[in-house]
Amino acid sequence: MPPPLVFYAPGHDRPGPGGPASTVNSPSHSIPQDAEARDSASSHEAMGAVRNGLQLGGSLLVTYVIAMGVRFLLPKQMGVERFGSFNWADSFSAVFFVATHLGLEMYIRKEVTRRPEHASDFFGATLLIRMALTAVLMGALAYVMAHDSHSPEVRQLVYVSAVAQSLIMVNATMAALLHAKGKVAGLSISNVVTKLVWGGGLFLAVVLKASLPWFAVSLVASEAVKLGVGWYLAKQHMGLTFKVDLPATWRVLRKSLPFFITGAALATNGRLDVMILGLKASHEEVGYYGAAWNIAGLTFFLNPVFTWVLMPLASRAAERSEAELTRLIRRALEGTLVITVPLMMLIVLGAPLWVGLLGGKFGPSAMALRLMSPLFVLAFVTMNAGMWLTMTNREWWVTITNVTGSLLIIPALNLVLIPVMHSALGAGGGAAGTALAILLMEVLVTISLMGRMKSAAFDARLLAMIGKTAAVCIAIAVLDQTVFVPLNPWVRLGIEAVLYVVGVLATGAVRPADVMEVVRVARRRGNPAPEAEAVPTVSISPAP
Repeated sequence: MPPPLVFYAPGHDRPGPGGPASTVNSPSHSIPQDAEARDSASSHEAMGAVRNGLQLGGSLLVTYVIAMGVRFLLPKQMGVERFGSFNWADSFSAVFFVATHLGLEMYIRKEVTRRPEHASDFFGATLLIRMALTAVLMGALAYVMAHDSHSPEVRQLVYVSAVAQSLIMVNATMAALLHAKGKVAGLSISNVVTKLVWGGGLFLAVVLKASLPWFAVSLVASEAVKLGVGWYLAKQHMGLTFKVDLPATWRVLRKSLPFFITGAALATNGRLDVMILGLKASHEEVGYYGAAWNIAGLTFFLNPVFTWVLMPLASRAAERSEAELTRLIRRALEGTLVITVPLMMLIVLGAPLWVGLLGGKFGPSAMALRLMSPLFVLAFVTMNAGMWLTMTNREWWVTITNVTGSLLIIPALNLVLIPVMHSALGAGGGAAGTALAILLMEVLVTISLMGRMKSAAFDARLLAMIGKTAAVCIAIAVLDQTVFVPLNPWVRLGIEAVLYVVGVLATGAVRPADVMEVVRVARRRGNPAPEAEAVPTVSISPAP
């Protein structure tokens, strides 16, 4: 099975055609080497994707070190209730600004990947639309908060968080443009710089014991810097210009509608449940839930690379054939499972240890953390399935599934599970109810999307990998609850980590040869950009 994020060239394992097609040109016959050209282009795209993945991965490694420090620093320094208020304000403002999503990021990765010059047709008008929506939403937010019972400090925090959300939406579009073009070096540096601005601002807020709104100011500052850098890079690499073309923008927005609805549903996922938790339980329960999410969310470090690198590659593969796209998605799913499954096991088995790093007051978060852990494995499965459905023009199934899950199933489950589990389990019970609700929803979404893929979802290799990995996980979980109970928790976790590695290698769930393959690809020099080369031809002079 391929190592993490090994994107094999579409068609890499495809048998060669019987022979090249011939065309007649004057004054000579030219025979395009179609199969060879496609394989060469696919190989270049795969190598370009690996190169971009390494560049982005390097920047993400730095940013995640910063993020990890912040994730553990903030709860410990702010306390359960203040940290809960901080998370509640962030979620509340994010739900308000879902309308500014517009669905552009998915459209860009699907269409602009093939036509980079198309970006200027709609960028200017959509930016103006977002500015107008931001003004309207800020007014609506101010009206709601004026009639709310929260303290002035929390209200101010909501306003500052709202400004940050408006910038985040625009920056997501700027980043998607650069990902579609395959120019990520400058963006990688920008990610590091802006994360330092964000982390430094939060550190100052903690040291100076600042009021809650100042904790969101650092996010506004970092996103403002990112916007300036993103605009410069887009102009340099794509020739992006600011123009208002309303007919072209209307066509883009109409095609982006399913992506917008899906994005809006996903954006509320994890936000709407926090709002309900704060209303049905307390801000302390939000604090417990937020702490668990901070730890479990570290497993999402693959998400940016997944969308930034694999999406454009999948778009090009889909343009050639559905069979190539299917092979790519299956191998990508294997790669993500290689990383996400052991991380899930580390979190499940070591939940009390990780929560303990936040301080004893966050002990009740362990239950929510364990319930949350499988969510991220399922999330990557649904990302792969959703990408395949989108690239094969079945995006409305993704939209309907996500809307049903996020806007109907999640609220219903939360309204039932939060009060029941909070009453039955006490501190941390409400957070556990929210975690269970989102996990159950993700299970249903996974079944729906994979079911829609039908036979394209799995091949024998993927099923064998999943079965072997599941067997190793079950065996380790049994040992954890029986044989290893008397051991020191840290020693026990270390032994179980070693056993997992040995188990997946011994069963063949992970094959070292595939790991070496990605290393060889990554070490190649002079990799071209991920655009396809011109089709080579062989000229044959006419017979005398």
